[in-house]
This record gives sequence, C-alpha cells and structure tokens, in this order.
Amino acid sequence: MDMHLSTDMRRAYALAVRRRVLTAQGVAEELGLDEPEADRVIAGLVELRLLQQDAEGDLFAAVAPDSAQLRLLGPLVREISVMQEKADRIRADLGSLLPVYWDEVESAAGQIEVVRDLDVVLTLIEEFSARATTEVLTSQPGGGRPVKQLETALTFAQELLERGVRMRTLYQHTAQFHQGTAAYVVHVAPLGGEVRTTASGFPRMLVFDRRVAVLALKGHPEGALVLRNENVIDVLVDTFERTWVGAHPFPLSYSKGQIVHVSSEVKDAIMRLLVVGESDKKIAARVGLSLRTCQRHIADLMQEIGARNRLHAGYLLYEQLAKSDADVLK
Repeated sequence: MDMHLSTDMRRAYALAVRRRVLTAQGVAEELGLDEPEADRVIAGLVELRLLQQDAEGDLFAAVAPDSAQLRLLGPLVREISVMQEKADRIRADLGSLLPVYWDEVESAAGQIEVVRDLDVVLTLIEEFSARATTEVLTSQPGGGRPVKQLETALTFAQELLERGVRMRTLYQHTAQFHQGTAAYVVHVAPLGGEVRTTASGFPRMLVFDRRVAVLALKGHPEGALVLRNENVIDVLVDTFERTWVGAHPFPLSYSKGQIVHVSSEVKDAIMRLLVVGESDKKIAARVGLSLRTCQRHIADLMQEIGARNRLHAGYLLYEQLAKSDADVLK
C-alpha cells in the first residue's frame, strides 16, 4: 500500500480523535464512503500506525502522530544505521588498499594499462585529478562534446583550477561553433583555464602532472589506455606543446575576420590531408567535421581547382601547397 495520507484518511483520523474509537461502518456513514473505501482508509491508517485495533478487531483507537512516527520509523532508522556502518566499514577496508595499489602501479616502469570499462575509466580520471598538483593537459578532438560530458568536464575543471592546478585544453577549430563547448570555455576562462583550437586534430588524452596519461582506446569508445612510462609521456607532452604554440586562443566573441581565418585554416588542413591520400572519413575526423560536411567541402575544393578526380586533385593541390609554402619561406 502507498503510505500516503489521502484526504479521506485525514478526515477519518480526525473523526477517530473526536470519537476516541471508531468502526469501519462508522467511517463509511460519517464520511459518505462505501464499505470497501472505508476498509481501505482504515487499513491505511493502521499501516501508518495512526490507528490501533482492539483485540476483537472491530474497534479502532487514534494514536498520537509522534508515537506513530516512532513505531513506524524506528525499525527503518535502525536498518539504515546498520547499512551505513556496513558501508563505512567497506569503504575503510578498500580505502586502506589504495596506497598499496598506487605504490605498485607507479613503480612498474613502462606499464600500459588497458581499461575497457567506462566506470573504471571515470574513477581513474577522478583519482588522477584529485592527486594532480601542478598541471593537467587535455586534448578533445571533434567538433564539440555532448552536454553531459561538458557538465562533468566543467566540474572537473573548476575543482582543479580552484586548487591552483594549471589546466590547458586543445580543441579543433570547429568546436568554436559548438554552443555547449563555447559555454564551457566562458565558464573556465575567468577561473584561469586556458583553451586553444587548431585546424587538425590531436589524439584524445589527458596528462596529469606529466606523470600519468589517459588516452582513447582504439575500437573501444568507452575504454582507455593508461600510461605511466616517463619517456612515452614526454613525447606526448612535447607534441602537445608544439601544437599548443601554433594553436589560437578560443574566442569568447566572434568577428567576420576570425570566422574567415578559421575557415581558411580548416580548408588548408583538408587540402594537405587530400595530398597524402587520406580517406574522406579520416579527413573528417582529423578536422572535426561530420563526414557529409567534409565531403561537401572536398567536392567544392575539387570544383574550385578544376580537378577531374581525387588523384588529379592531389597532384594540383601538391603543386599549390608547395608554391604557398615556398612563398612563406621567402
């Protein structure tokens, strides 16, 4: 039964308080209910301990609400207390093993941990974040993350920045036009979060204090690679730094010139990927566009340069890029 006081139950209880005792028949007559409805009202008040039945089972007496509360909630409160003690004991026992775990995994040079469970990945990221003291580097390829991920990322970033941990994030240019990502940057920028964008993508990763890195696991979107090898992490950080230097600050406002500049860089990235023979799908992923949008850009580009096919386009673009690069070096 739903342990909720209905209007009829409140009226019946008031009647019981006035009359001292009542019967189901009396409730039916006084409140204008049929016998099944009166029986349900009486049963509900008995379940809530607001009515007490006599030995014969015909008469019902009112019980004070505070007494009913003690009788009804007492066992539940005791059960909750027992469960809380059990949870605290399990938390303490498992928590005592954390130093053992971290001492072992951090002492194993070159260890690569493959994690395929999303909950485990999120727990590890939360733990690495809590232990970070100097800097967290993040790279998020694609045109913007889903709202749920951005909400989690915002909480994650606020906690780090408020502790004085430096945080730098790389996005692709196309993320500038993703409403959720733009809102995220507006929130973290005043806190000291640094966000830049680049035309070509960078592997999805997080690096904590240059000691541990979490990378996307190929073929398993909910999995991750956890790296603790100092040499590998140094290479990742060096590549990140090189990309960071050439990237542009994420704009908090937009101008026509800025939009044209971003479009030009994305177009240039597409051209260079066409020259090396990448597929449409890979080009789309590298520049952060949907496959259909990327194919439209490629078709427009081929028409613009007068290419008959992809091979011809690669040849023409190679000549065009070589001339452009030579002009830059003059």
